[in-house]
Amino acid sequence: MKAKVILMLILIGLFILFVVQNIEIVNIHFLFFSFPVSLVLLLFIILVVGIIVGMMLTGILSSKKKITGVNNK
Repeated sequence: MKAKVILMLILIGLFILFVVQNIEIVNIHFLFFSFPVSLVLLLFIILVVGIIVGMMLTGILSSKKKITGVNNK
């Protein structure tokens, strides 16, 4: 239990260090649009989108396994 708390504190510390070092504004170009956004915000959005896509793919693959498992019996 204590190791998990220490690991979590280390990860939080690394995240805060990462945020402090990446506060600059970058320009995003998408199709015909261009807008400035904070690099940290951009990385956070990409992380959230990646988690959502991963969860969706996991759900799709597990439902396929259930369907093929039922068909094989």
